[in-house]
Amino acid sequence: MGSEVVEAIAALVVGLALIWLVLQPIVAPAPQAPEAFEPPDPEETPRGRALLALKEIEFDRATGKLSDDDYTMLHNRYSARAIAVLDDAAEPDAEPMRRTPTASGHPCPTCGGATVPHAAFCGACGASLSVGIPSRTTP
Repeated sequence: MGSEVVEAIAALVVGLALIWLVLQPIVAPAPQAPEAFEPPDPEETPRGRALLALKEIEFDRATGKLSDDDYTMLHNRYSARAIAVLDDAAEPDAEPMRRTPTASGHPCPTCGGATVPHAAFCGACGASLSVGIPSRTTP
């Protein structure tokens, strides 16, 4: 009779473990990881669609599907759209922002941005900083 009790307890423990494994996702769901950012396909952006339209009319012209007059009309229309999209995407102030130098660096001669002391290149525009900045002297 002792072995029957042990078997019953073991069966009860296994049964409870199985019930817990089945019910665990419902009772305590795992936290969802945030979705990774995926940039849109280039063809899904307004700029990409405008450039794709220009490529398609170029292809249609090359394969003889478009006459020169139709190509000129479509090219002018899609070029105007592409320029409008690119103008909308451009920043209103095309000139780089001028920054004052910080106490730790000199202004970049190209963009005016603050630089790191003894840096060889500007962190903002990548211009060489070797001209006009005193070099370090080693003892």
